[in-house]
Amino acid sequence: MEMQEAPAKAETEDKEKRAEKPKQEAKTEDEANQEQYSTLLSPSEEIYSEAFHATKPPQELPGNARLYRAVCAFLLVICLILLAVVVILGMKLQVCSGGAVCNEGLCMEYIQNTRAACEKCPRGWIAYRNYCYFLSTLRLNWDNSQSNCTKVGGSLAVIESQEVQNFLSKNGKLNYWIGLKQDQSEWKWNDNKMLEKSYWKSNPGNGDCALLYSRDPAEKNWAKISCQAASYYICQIEY
Repeated sequence: MEMQEAPAKAETEDKEKRAEKPKQEAKTEDEANQEQYSTLLSPSEEIYSEAFHATKPPQELPGNARLYRAVCAFLLVICLILLAVVVILGMKLQVCSGGAVCNEGLCMEYIQNTRAACEKCPRGWIAYRNYCYFLSTLRLNWDNSQSNCTKVGGSLAVIESQEVQNFLSKNGKLNYWIGLKQDQSEWKWNDNKMLEKSYWKSNPGNGDCALLYSRDPAEKNWAKISCQAASYYICQIEY
């Protein structure tokens, strides 16, 4: 009796094991699917790290940045230099056309050879109103000074207005012969015009030729000096 029950029991247990095996396989497959779903919902740090490093833009090399800044600074300096040159040239042209001191390279010819706006006066002369004036650095007597002015087409300066008197006194730094001379007790300009407005010192002296002391006040800076004395002189040319 017992021997008959043993095979039957073994057969029953075998059937139960075969029935449980599909359940275990099904459970294992469900667990695998669940783990894969969890992985998709919560990716690992390695995935985030790889994505971050892949999208991060490359950094510019420090050497290239310094070179770029140096080139920009160099170009800025060049632009500033060119701007300064343009401003200086513009000022020179404006000064020359306005009648101030003629600049080398713009006013090279004498007034008797040209009437161009920027060539009003010979080089080294100064322009005021309708005249060019030359303040010499050579000392001569009155007659030789007048002769030197005549050689360049002019004469010793004739001062017939307060404005010209102020201009020459301001621009001069020495004592200069002007075109005024005494003839038989009458003071005349070298164009034979009589003296009307004078600027004699309080004690002008007793010579026969007029000397302008530019360092004294313009209202009273003429002196009467011997015509044989050596002094600087002022020439004028009309344009």
